[in-house]
Amino acid sequence: MHSYNQEPKQQHSLIDKLNERESSILRALERGLTNKEIAEELFLSEKTIKHYMTNILQKLQVKNRVEAALLAQKANR
Repeated sequence: MHSYNQEPKQQHSLIDKLNERESSILRALERGLTNKEIAEELFLSEKTIKHYMTNILQKLQVKNRVEAALLAQKANR
């Protein structure tokens, strides 16, 4: 079972594992921004965003950015 199907409390505990930068990237992802748009907004390279995204997906135990965004949306309800 993927974490985006878990209860909100479990989702929050996964999101709490993210550091401040990862959290800001997840919020941008939740808004539908691409890696390039996130990089421009945060004044980072797109390669750096991809690195952070890999870490975020691992910490949240999801397969892709869509699942990560869904988890974030459910946790924020």
